[in-house]
Amino acid sequence: MKRIITFFTILLFSFNTYAQESFIGNINYMLLEKYVELAKQNYPKRKMYKASELSAKAKVGVARATYLDAFTASYNYSPTNASKINTTNNYTLNGLQLGIFFNMGIIFRTPAFVRQAKEEHNEKIYQAQEYDILLASEVKKTYYEYLHEAADLKVKAQTYTDNKAASDGLRYKFEKGEASLDDYTKAKTIASYANSERLLAELNLLKAKDSLEALIGVPLENVK
Repeated sequence: MKRIITFFTILLFSFNTYAQESFIGNINYMLLEKYVELAKQNYPKRKMYKASELSAKAKVGVARATYLDAFTASYNYSPTNASKINTTNNYTLNGLQLGIFFNMGIIFRTPAFVRQAKEEHNEKIYQAQEYDILLASEVKKTYYEYLHEAADLKVKAQTYTDNKAASDGLRYKFEKGEASLDDYTKAKTIASYANSERLLAELNLLKAKDSLEALIGVPLENVK
């Protein structure tokens, strides 16, 4: 009977070892790229970086518009039937007079404001690009973890099935008096342990799935 128990133990742990090598061939790179693009479209923090970039771009236009502040226009209107000479200002004549003035200080300061706004815009662009790289890396890592947990669950579910079948077979032998109570108890313990591992693998798979969906913003079932 020791051979039977040893076989159960080897069976249990050989499947766990295989689980560590079984998910790499299941990587779907086209699907993974879709996940990355969805994350860039839907993940809130990425939207925040994009909004900051657009806001900085708008400030460049505002800075350029400052050139217009340097110029001011004024007019003076004096009715034609009024006195030819304005006693307040001898240079004011009858009719409509227009004037354009400009502020040299604003003209000289504005290029610096524009350059500053452009640099701030570039900074936001670089920050958004950096975050895109980090986000893509996080999506890929989470996807790989999801595949690993899916493969691990598959193996541990099969391990439980095999150990349960072996335990049931030993129970049949025990009832016929062909196996001892101790051997049957050990077989049940191994099957129970395999079931616990299967349930834990299910939980880990759900967690990995939730993490991936949180990044891409949609259920995995909706991504084709």
